[in-house]
Amino acid sequence: MFQLARSNQYRFLLRVLACVLPLAPTAQAAMDDPQDVIAAHFPEMGELRRALMPEIKALEARLDQVETRGADTSCLRQALSEMRWRLASTGDADAARAAMQRLRDWAAMPVQPSAHMQDTEGSFGICTEPWFLKLDASADPFLLTVPDPGLQRPSFLDRVNDPERLLGYLRSLVVSRLAVDGIDRRKELNFATADLLRLIIRNRPPNYTWAPGTDAAVRAFIAEWQDPTTGFFGATYEVEGRRYTTTDLSFTFHMASYLDGKIGHWQGITETLLRIRDDQYPNGWLDPEGMTSHNNYDVVTLFRFAWPEMRPEQRTRAAAEIQRLADWCLTTAIAPDGTVVARAAGESLPESYYFTLAFLDVIGYFDAKRRFWTDRDFPEVDAMTAKLKAHVLALDQKDPMTRWALERFPQK
Repeated sequence: MFQLARSNQYRFLLRVLACVLPLAPTAQAAMDDPQDVIAAHFPEMGELRRALMPEIKALEARLDQVETRGADTSCLRQALSEMRWRLASTGDADAARAAMQRLRDWAAMPVQPSAHMQDTEGSFGICTEPWFLKLDASADPFLLTVPDPGLQRPSFLDRVNDPERLLGYLRSLVVSRLAVDGIDRRKELNFATADLLRLIIRNRPPNYTWAPGTDAAVRAFIAEWQDPTTGFFGATYEVEGRRYTTTDLSFTFHMASYLDGKIGHWQGITETLLRIRDDQYPNGWLDPEGMTSHNNYDVVTLFRFAWPEMRPEQRTRAAAEIQRLADWCLTTAIAPDGTVVARAAGESLPESYYFTLAFLDVIGYFDAKRRFWTDRDFPEVDAMTAKLKAHVLALDQKDPMTRWALERFPQK
């Protein structure tokens, strides 16, 4: 066992073992999260993380300010996302230093470059290097309701455009062996499954043809991946020859949402979801800072899909939780002038508005017909809608998240 201090981000393996095994308190106390396990075997990365995080947070705060004026921060946000992933999920200190230098170089330019364009392989990840981050940067532009007619064919997708290659790639991400290679594959598994599922089953982008069998392959992977007991999807960690699988809120939201709720085990999902409400993301609802609209959106979306399958007592408990999350959003996350003030760490301003609006949309705040959980009235909705929309219209209109946010408002 690894004798390390627990990090403040999330206590993955401790929580995993508590769920799967009846461990003695001393054994539980010895378990640590992936960051600490990586740092134990790749100590240089732990030191680098401590040294660089203040600089990263300062740059993010700078971007927060300029985004309120509609500035295009897309390139720096991509580079920051890569840095957070490298520092949290990898043990390669040299690669992290190189990525940090690229970020500094871009940040020092009088005019920052834009990532609202495709690179030579057709991805929108022009300011990031890992393939899965290029994929994630490209998914939203490829999925826009009105696609850009000038889209270049994304040849970078050819890497997985074959049923066997696709299955092999996705299966290779499920298990992380932190002490062996220093890579926590959770984020790549999350992005790859969510993005590839959407692109393949929706036949996007419009100028790209997915190979026959890829749709069936991604669906087969999802079916084999779901835990029939908890109903959740999770990452697996191999520690000292034993495997432990998490209950991951984000994975489960993505699979349920992008398949329109057509997954199984909704009774298990409901019970698991209610049980993990006070646990830390990704194995619970809470970020280190507490509630976030992003996680709350995931939670209420799962409740909405599960609602027809819930028992009466489950509906009572779920409705009480939705009420609690709605009250927090309307009194804490959003200021009286419509400014979104509660944000997840590392989230851009367009993302913050999108997830706040998405949460409100799912609970039926804008439309009484969508209030599956209550007959409550929101008399202030028209005034608040106008305030929120004014803030979204001030953001970078080329950012896909801004466009998605605007689509969450009632369409006249």
